Amino acid sequence: MSSVDKKRQSPDQYFIGPGIAFFFGFTWTAFLEGEKKMKKQYLLFATCLVLLGDVNDSLAVESEMQTHSLNDQADSSSEPVPLLGIETINGKTYLTITATRSESSVKEIPAKVEVIDRQMVEQTVGNTITEQLKKNASINVIEYPGNLAGIGIRGFRPEFSGITKHSLILVNGRPAGTSNLATLLADNIERIEVLKGPASSLYGGEAMGGVVNIITRKNTGKLTGMVETGLGSFSTNKQGAAVGGALGERFDFDLTANRYDQDGDFKMGNGQTRAYTRYETQNGSARIGGKLGDGWRFDLAGDMYQGRDMETPGDIFNGYTYSGYADRDRYGADATIGGKLGANNRLTLTSYQAKETAENYSNSDWGTTVPTYHSYDTDTSWVGVQVKDEYSWHDHRFIVGVDYQDIGVENLSFKRNGTRKAPYSPDEGRENWAGYLESIWKFMDRRLTATAGGRYDTFDVKTKETPYMTGFTPKSADFSTFSPRTGLNYLFDQGVRLHTTVGKAFVPPTAGQLAGYSERLVVLDDGTSFTSIIRGNPDLDPESSITYDAGVGYEQKKWGLDLDFTLFHTDVDDKISTTTSGNTSSYGNSLSAEMEGLESSLSFDVGAPLKWNRSLKFIVNSTHMFKAEEELASHTMQDIQNVADYTVNYGIQYDDGLFDGLLHLRNQGGMRDTDWNASGYPVIEYPSFTVVDLMVGVTLQGHHRIILKVDNLFDKDYYEKQGFPKPGQSFFATYRYEF
Repeated sequence: MSSVDKKRQSPDQYFIGPGIAFFFGFTWTAFLEGEKKMKKQYLLFATCLVLLGDVNDSLAVESEMQTHSLNDQADSSSEPVPLLGIETINGKTYLTITATRSESSVKEIPAKVEVIDRQMVEQTVGNTITEQLKKNASINVIEYPGNLAGIGIRGFRPEFSGITKHSLILVNGRPAGTSNLATLLADNIERIEVLKGPASSLYGGEAMGGVVNIITRKNTGKLTGMVETGLGSFSTNKQGAAVGGALGERFDFDLTANRYDQDGDFKMGNGQTRAYTRYETQNGSARIGGKLGDGWRFDLAGDMYQGRDMETPGDIFNGYTYSGYADRDRYGADATIGGKLGANNRLTLTSYQAKETAENYSNSDWGTTVPTYHSYDTDTSWVGVQVKDEYSWHDHRFIVGVDYQDIGVENLSFKRNGTRKAPYSPDEGRENWAGYLESIWKFMDRRLTATAGGRYDTFDVKTKETPYMTGFTPKSADFSTFSPRTGLNYLFDQGVRLHTTVGKAFVPPTAGQLAGYSERLVVLDDGTSFTSIIRGNPDLDPESSITYDAGVGYEQKKWGLDLDFTLFHTDVDDKISTTTSGNTSSYGNSLSAEMEGLESSLSFDVGAPLKWNRSLKFIVNSTHMFKAEEELASHTMQDIQNVADYTVNYGIQYDDGLFDGLLHLRNQGGMRDTDWNASGYPVIEYPSFTVVDLMVGVTLQGHHRIILKVDNLFDKDYYEKQGFPKPGQSFFATYRYEF
């Protein structure tokens, strides 16, 4: 027996075989039984597995871990290690990280992941992440003038405020630190990864519908940069600059700065001007990173957003009675250090902090027009730490980690004379500890990929002492939950891909639902009064869901063809509802919901089979909801509101190196919503609509770039939320100098 063969008989082989059987068997048992003792066994197994990996690093003879980043390889002077599972989009090479918290190919993982690449981000009309998602990933969104927006994935209603949602937003893998998606702009983005389906097994709460991970640009090579300026409809102007690259052999950096000013009110598709729709934003980012030697690297990064005089017209039904404006700020900062602990082991540590504030000014006081006054503020902060260890054994990988997060919310309200008064909601906090394990198994010459993992979360939520709030007693409550997920993916020689996952997810109760307590004096029309009490329920369980999905994909690069169809079904249990007994209201887990649908994507590049030196691509991305229903307190079912029956994005994309462009069409089906302006508050159905956008760009002499974008090309008069019509036709032209 050769020395190599002897080395291959490392202790790993005596543990991994039984470990595979134990891990899959345990995950499914925990899935079905959910017993607390199994959760403890799971965490113990995760700890033992990563310790086993560290002990056996000295015995491993495999090549260096094949999940190093592309940047690490580009910086290496030695022959690069071959990468497995690389995803190619528009001729560029990417690895997706959202589905497993480890670099993997979207074609080899079971989970449904869609990637919006850098070129598509630039060609899409719209300067916010919300615009990117609704036009490229076919998810539901809600947008209000004044830059207030949120999303919903796979049939969940879009949410635009609060710290408890059903879709999670990340920036470079850490929480974005915003409750309002409109504060994340489409500048400095390398790609956007959209994971559709439950991800609580990796990310905990708020990942029931899916996860959006925004990957920012990271220039570690030659120094590059750009400056740009632009003008457009509604007296809009923009300026921007970016620079980044290597600083010697060890360090690298990125800097960006942008300003956007819409100094005029927009016109609707009917030709009328919608007053109180002007706003101004500025944003920027900074990063510095470097090599620490022996395969280790650090990165320090920060980003900021400021929205000033962001006017809000209110519901068009009320004219401009409820108009006002807001000043919004957001910043985030993170520090990451990562490197090799051994040939097959990589450790990453990340700490982050974020803060979001909003100052709101109103022109009305309970429907009466008054001089503009400072009405209320919100202040939300996030602090967290992520520790992740990746270990590889042959083609298999294990990702184990610990997450910590602390969120605080402060609310302030003001009278018209500027003095403080009690806010509508108490201050609150939420602390979360979690441990997770994800495993990726490769069999049958890497054709079959199996994933299995789970996460154990503990939460401590509390309402805090709130100035000026009487009849209120601060309280706290805690709970824990376990979320498993597993999946299979098989690749055939002919380019066919079969994939399926099943996973459990959860959304934590709010602090008010768990630990709130308030009293309010209610005076009736006849002059009598009573005390209304709202009391939290410390025994409240998180909302939970189980999602199954299955899909088939097909890819033939020589034909330029790539398609995928995925069916999904979600059952939601323990939905939180309000219960009332006499004058006291509380909360309970008594309701349910059910969603199912079909997600499809198609890309066909005519230039590939014809062997052109240019690309002419037909693209389609859609979501069709077969069912999206939720249970009411009366135990009857109704359609989930603000969820479209279908959303179809399709278009033609062109690029020959000199000219490029995108003709994009978005067709949205009907949806249900409550008409709060009609007697009895009936449920109504919105009409379907189709909106067309156009982008044309030209690059001259490798440095000069001119871009023309047309939003709502045919001046469609439409709305996505009743009472808040969208802008009509608008033009925007940009000149950019790149170096």
